[in-house]
Amino acid sequence: MARGFHWLLLLAALGAGCGKTNGSTPGATTTPGGSGGSTSGGSTSGGGIPSEAGFGGVIEPPMCAIPHPGPSPLTRLRNAELNSSFLAQVPNTGANAGLPWLEDGFDDIPASDPTTVLVERIHQLAHQVAALLIDAEGENALAGCDGTSEADETCRDRFLTPFLERAYRRPVTDEDISEMNEVFATGKQLGGDFASGIRAVVEVALQNPDFVYLLEQGDGTFEGDATVLTGFETAARLAYFLTGGPPDAELFDAARKGAFSASELEAQARRLVGTAPNRAAVGKFYKRLFGLGPGQVPPELGYTSEIAALADEESSRFIDEVTFDGAGTFGALVSQPSTWVNEPLARFYGYAGVTGAAFQKVQLDPERRRGLFTQISFLKSFGASPHPVQRAMTILRNVLCYDPPLPPPDVGPISPDVPAEATMREKMTIATAPAPCQSCHRDINPVGFAFEHYDAVGKWRDLDNGLPVDSSGELYQTDAAGPFSGAPELMQHIADSDDAKVCLVKHWLERAYRRDEEPEDACTKAELSQAFLDSDGKVVELLVNLSQTDNFRYRLKSELTP
Repeated sequence: MARGFHWLLLLAALGAGCGKTNGSTPGATTTPGGSGGSTSGGSTSGGGIPSEAGFGGVIEPPMCAIPHPGPSPLTRLRNAELNSSFLAQVPNTGANAGLPWLEDGFDDIPASDPTTVLVERIHQLAHQVAALLIDAEGENALAGCDGTSEADETCRDRFLTPFLERAYRRPVTDEDISEMNEVFATGKQLGGDFASGIRAVVEVALQNPDFVYLLEQGDGTFEGDATVLTGFETAARLAYFLTGGPPDAELFDAARKGAFSASELEAQARRLVGTAPNRAAVGKFYKRLFGLGPGQVPPELGYTSEIAALADEESSRFIDEVTFDGAGTFGALVSQPSTWVNEPLARFYGYAGVTGAAFQKVQLDPERRRGLFTQISFLKSFGASPHPVQRAMTILRNVLCYDPPLPPPDVGPISPDVPAEATMREKMTIATAPAPCQSCHRDINPVGFAFEHYDAVGKWRDLDNGLPVDSSGELYQTDAAGPFSGAPELMQHIADSDDAKVCLVKHWLERAYRRDEEPEDACTKAELSQAFLDSDGKVVELLVNLSQTDNFRYRLKSELTP
């Protein structure tokens, strides 16, 4: 890449944005019991896998030509990935304390338009990492020598190659070295010493597009309209997908041998799954997908910051244990009647027999709670009352990939004639009774009412406003359709649903490919979905299988930068 293009790309990509934003996804198919929905919040209904899994449509063989990668838009690293990448540059000296880490979830869609705020935050991080690293100790740790006692050029050269390889996640070129020699010289001149030159190199490199973005040009080998990714490009894709951070030393060394074969890539994926970074990345994925978090519940309900933190830990431990140490299936994630609590959290829930601050696994009454969606981190609302629509839309959109149709343009305001003494279910039923409302709420309300036994902070209740709770209902969409009596029974329907499993494949595919699902992914998604169903929904196998798809080894020749 030409030297001047580095800075052109930095200004253009960070300032003007790149990639596509969420929109409707072509190719959505009709789900049983209703029409296919449009994309909303990154989700689509329908699937394009064989009809026995619940969706219409059969993949025609010509669509499955090999290789068949989908689009690969230029994407920056997510905020959490940038934090991990900054941290990877810091020796294990505790120098990372107090750095202004990027807020996870803050302007955090890789293909979205970066803001000036984000650019400034990246600059601050790069500046402070450089300032913390390059003191007397940091200079020795990074450069392996002391610029005050050795020739500056010798010490500089010893530092540049390994540092830039870590930062850029690839071997450095003569052009990289020449560019950074100039940066070093300028920094030394302005600061008056060797350390100032090294600080300048660190600060500039950690704002370079090669650090902030996944830049991919392939290795020059072409197969039809596909170019083979270099080993380093594939290693970066795999590492950020499975661990949320840059390639470790073993993966980077493997990339030096050239492009990965399918078997080599599988071996690396299996080595990484189940590691601590992978476990953390899987937990973060589910929390983002399902909106797990503290909420904004009034403190008078007893949902303190301490309880919110404990509830977050509960979900983290549950996801981790189910995925990696237990059944490992999607079904267990949504329906396993156990959880992890300590004494304060157990007291909040009303569970007996749990003592001490340490978390422990407990079995639950399966008639009351089972799986991730009967935990506080999901059930908490954004106010003093439960929010049936909020709960229902997460289940419909993000668990079943079904989008209810948008409200008609002529729908009026909610009826003010709702009696104050009614239950939440009665209030919602009355408010959404008009025919225009029912075009959406016929599907939404029953799913939300399934959770009526849980109050605004997720505690069990038998009465609402002094009246008996009714949590029965019927799901009308997808192959999970049918009557249920409460959330545990609904969760069992979803655990047994092929459509829900295919929906999870869609979400993981989008996470792996760093973009929305595209029509070009139909064949790959069908193959992944069938394998996921055949494995009874083993999530680890899905992650490994995703690493075997063509998007990890190829990109479209037509997308390459001229």
